[in-house]
Amino acid sequence: MNANFVGPVGQVGAEMWQLVIAVGAVLYSAVGQQLEFFTARQGATAALQKARQDGFADAQLQWVLFTGTVPAGVPLAPTFDLRTGRATMWVYAVRSSVRDTTLAYAVVKLPLVGFQAYGFAGLPAPPNLLQQPLPSWWMDSDSLVLLLNSSPTYAEFRQRYPDSLPDFVTLGMAPLPAAPTVTVPLWTVVFLGSPDDPTTSMTCTAWKTPETQGTDCMQAVSVGAEPVAEVRLFPQPAREWVELEMPAHLCGGAIRASLEDMLGRTFARWEWYGCRYRLRLPSGAGIYRLYLQAAGQRLSFPVVVVP
Repeated sequence: MNANFVGPVGQVGAEMWQLVIAVGAVLYSAVGQQLEFFTARQGATAALQKARQDGFADAQLQWVLFTGTVPAGVPLAPTFDLRTGRATMWVYAVRSSVRDTTLAYAVVKLPLVGFQAYGFAGLPAPPNLLQQPLPSWWMDSDSLVLLLNSSPTYAEFRQRYPDSLPDFVTLGMAPLPAAPTVTVPLWTVVFLGSPDDPTTSMTCTAWKTPETQGTDCMQAVSVGAEPVAEVRLFPQPAREWVELEMPAHLCGGAIRASLEDMLGRTFARWEWYGCRYRLRLPSGAGIYRLYLQAAGQRLSFPVVVVP
């Protein structure tokens, strides 16, 4: 990802990093970016404490974010350990209902100092997460990795692309993929393929409540000689409809498409002629897969539907 993140996590303004640069400069000179790893739950305490020190006495944790890249020039390189679920830095959104305000804090762990939270602005909530506080029993990032390891799709993708890394990881209250009317603390992780196959990605969702737990992973793999990047799907995330725009060499004949959820259930089918078409989406929020057949090729795209 580049300086402004687009996709399921929304957009992150570069101004957030201006307040982290000073921290990164100190860390870079002191420890050479070798920060001690910590889990998402550990950093939450520091974020809430800082919010209360800033005058938000009723602050509640709303969502958590890790991103694998930062803008060039920022001397702090976040890393994410796939084996344990730990990161060098987490970002936390904290909500004050009394003051009708959401604050965001970047938390790092400094050697011999402990957890430090630094506030910043310009970070809107990821659009696929609901504006509800996380319950006390939300799943830690270590448990997220254990659930991912139980997914055959995740295991197959990691075997095919052993050097793939998370592009971003986010946690918040969101609809359960298999039951859109049920909201749970939901992790979403997007992995990029290898540098030799940048059009390949995998999106995984994982949840764990006192009553249930589960993992769904979906691959989006380009098939054929033409890259998926030539097909535009917008807006994303979307509600009610999504526009599909294709290059001329793919839309010379009949085009067929189908939309499935992560359990393989088909929600809609389409057939049309032409390079641009608007697809009506289901009302249930969640992550779907769009299959497209055109010019002898079969393509697959993730589609995120928000409430």
